[in-house]
Amino acid sequence: MTAGGDLLVHGGTVVAPGGVATADILLQRGAIARVAPGIDAPADLERLDASGMLVLPGLVNSHMHSGENFNPGLYENLPLDVWFVHSHQVTRTEPLAAEGIYARTLLGATLMLESGTTSCVDFLYEAPEITLETLEPVVQAYRDAGMRATILLGVADKPFAASLPLSDGGAAASREAPPPSLERIMRLARDAVERWHEPGGMTGIGLGPSAPQRCTPELLDATLALARERGLVWQTHVLETKSQAYTSRHWHGASFVELLSERGMLGPEATLVHTVWLSDRDIDLMARTRTTAVHCLLSNLRLGDGIARLHALRDAGVRVALGTDGRGCDETLDMFELAKMTALVHKARGGDFTRWVTAADALDMCTAAASICTGHDGRTGRIESGRLGDLILVPLDAPALVPLHDPVRQVVYGAAGSAVRAAVVNGRVVVRDGQTVGVDRARLEAHAHRYAAESRAGERASDAARRETDGGAMYEEVERIDLDVNSYLRN
Repeated sequence: MTAGGDLLVHGGTVVAPGGVATADILLQRGAIARVAPGIDAPADLERLDASGMLVLPGLVNSHMHSGENFNPGLYENLPLDVWFVHSHQVTRTEPLAAEGIYARTLLGATLMLESGTTSCVDFLYEAPEITLETLEPVVQAYRDAGMRATILLGVADKPFAASLPLSDGGAAASREAPPPSLERIMRLARDAVERWHEPGGMTGIGLGPSAPQRCTPELLDATLALARERGLVWQTHVLETKSQAYTSRHWHGASFVELLSERGMLGPEATLVHTVWLSDRDIDLMARTRTTAVHCLLSNLRLGDGIARLHALRDAGVRVALGTDGRGCDETLDMFELAKMTALVHKARGGDFTRWVTAADALDMCTAAASICTGHDGRTGRIESGRLGDLILVPLDAPALVPLHDPVRQVVYGAAGSAVRAAVVNGRVVVRDGQTVGVDRARLEAHAHRYAAESRAGERASDAARRETDGGAMYEEVERIDLDVNSYLRN
């Protein structure tokens, strides 16, 4: 396990649970030992001058896909089931070289760190499948960047085509590489946990069965059982699109949330990502079982999924965290941008203005509330004694903060991630003067260009085109069907 650092962050304007005040923060062995003005620390202790800076808890990205880090700008106006074919390369037969996977992961890590995200949940897909060999460079890249990362094994044991309500799903699936067996997936999961999982540390391994329609019930059961046994993070994508809402009703006569509930798979150990097409009953089931939702507003907007019922989720008492999703639908991975849009877009629903999402609510969804999604049991996301030492510094003379009235509102509504000047993770400074420490930027960018081209060359174009045609036809058919739920905006 990576040892935590000792550090004194002194003279900053600290955003803490008790309010905003000038204070020092003493970090010992990677954790916050004390927050107070004028802390008397040993002369040889490393110091970070935070005078003239606003000090906030490091942000948490509760759902992203590092496998998409080479994908910015590739796609526009594609619904999910068409976009997925290309973004996740379902027709690829050989993985990218380890050096390319390392560069791809490090690129995303630097983007997140330099925009204020100190911890992420990486729902990792690897085509054609994850192996220990493809996972190792992912772990190494996060460690080299100094980022706290929970890496979920994004797995499925159904072909992509079999996850769509297609009349010829079996024939279409036969044109894809066969998915790994349940036994192979679970052996990988146990081996990865034994090799890399650090409970409460910098690197976590978790389970990410892709979605109920892409996994057999046996895979869903086995991954959640292992997560409960070992205390691992478990996430799955649920009801992101109208097509998924239709699929669950067409195949099972119930929503996927209801099906998970019937199988005993909801609870505080489970996190459901997207949750756009929820019924009132779905929301009630999530609230009663204390199941967390991850809201990916910008991704959902980009892919035309609809808009999740955030107010209804929060009013019911469902814990909600924020995630950017991958760079194929959110180029920047900027959690400040996501927090701002979350606080703004949902006001457009109208209703009781006293219950609208506030800037503080949005910040909480990517700090304290998000800590549960990472497997750290609430130990990140607040600046107070006993929490993990993950901090970010934003200059008080940033345009959005002059004049200073309410730091949280002004940061959320006006400060982009580019304003971040320094970041501390596990008591160690990992970003100075806006740049990730120890990363050769020129070399990283050269590798990103090289391996992005190699990555795209690995997709079988003719098979991908057939999958795109299938997905497009299915999307058009489902759009003509009326359902009992609707998460689109209508004129």
